[in-house]
Amino acid sequence: MASELLKGLPDKILSSPKFDLDGFLGIVTSPTFDENKGRDWIIEHFPLTIQGLPDKILSSPKFDLDGFLSIVTSPTFDENKGRDWIIEHFPLTIQLSIVYVITIFSIKFIMKNREPFQLTLPLNIWNAFLSVFSITGTIMLSREFFTTVQEKGIYGSYCKIYDMNKGANGYWVWLFMVSKMFELIDTIFIVLRKKPLMFLHWYHHVLTVMYSFFSYPYTPGFNRWGIYLNFFVHAFMYTYYFIASMKIRVPKAIAQSITTIQILQFIISNWILLHLFFAIYVFGANCDFDDTVFKVATVMEVSYLALFINFFIQRYIKGGKGGKGKSKKVKSN
Repeated sequence: MASELLKGLPDKILSSPKFDLDGFLGIVTSPTFDENKGRDWIIEHFPLTIQGLPDKILSSPKFDLDGFLSIVTSPTFDENKGRDWIIEHFPLTIQLSIVYVITIFSIKFIMKNREPFQLTLPLNIWNAFLSVFSITGTIMLSREFFTTVQEKGIYGSYCKIYDMNKGANGYWVWLFMVSKMFELIDTIFIVLRKKPLMFLHWYHHVLTVMYSFFSYPYTPGFNRWGIYLNFFVHAFMYTYYFIASMKIRVPKAIAQSITTIQILQFIISNWILLHLFFAIYVFGANCDFDDTVFKVATVMEVSYLALFINFFIQRYIKGGKGGKGKSKKVKSN
């Protein structure tokens, strides 16, 4: 459906807003619902929902803190309110990504001839927070994840979303998506402490936050695996970061094992996307699926796999033979 929505989109966005009131009333008052007519009306009016997006991107960044706190503190998760908040803040992810890249390279330049900041306590707190958050997210989504795999099968678990975005499960999925904005702070610690800033690091942060907000409203089934695996990997990764930031020596094998798990995560994700490609485009399977989100996810996951494999080779294979990759730092993802 997304390919239909995006067809001629730039011209439609820049045109005058049009609302087909007659068509709307015709659908609303019809004694029977015509699915095709309803879908065509939605496609026709999709540009209306994002008209002014370029202006939103160029406008002052806006973060609806009240709405955020309302969702976070509510005793029950409102899926519609959560989706609306994500859609409303998608332009902010683009703004943040631009500011993020400019900021980290500006700080890197400014710090060139300066002593690095230690930031030991803030780093300890930050890593501890993300470690607890990731462990909790993994625990909270484990029941839904494994129950779905058991009852619907592995294929069913990435073909359909089922109730993953509802209730307590939906709450943690929503928190996962939003957390990608805050994880940009990771890089600020890196440049202020004058640690190596790799392309892989800032590239994946930018792409992940924009993909998270872009894909969430479409609720593709394959996001279940991406979210759960990322929570799971981050539970180990940020715990490792926390222990290392406490100046506790961690065996190199631990860092290497975490990087291996990260690569395994992307192998699984790419296998899922490859299977869905044949299932949907060749055999016409009926999945919770969006064409554009699938293409973006494929580019993202393939590039992540290639970059993490390259990182592993440079750090643990070539680096292990006396190269410059002797650092025990594991790569974030």
